[in-house]
Amino acid sequence: MLYFFRRGAETITCETRLEASGQGFELVVTQGGRETVERFATVADMLAREHELLHAWRAIGWRDVGAKSPPRPAQ
Repeated sequence: MLYFFRRGAETITCETRLEASGQGFELVVTQGGRETVERFATVADMLAREHELLHAWRAIGWRDVGAKSPPRPAQ
């Protein structure tokens, strides 16, 4: 899942994804051209952190500009 936030001319993107090895999960935040990756063993831990960040950003004036789910594979 990708989230997009804007405050003035600044933007933040927040992406949740599976770790490349398939052994965990990642929360990737990009702001001002700088990318930060946090790794988690469980999806619950990653989602708790994601919720914490989204709530904090909204509280200090960041506004959602959209969210996008990755395409699902054909079944």
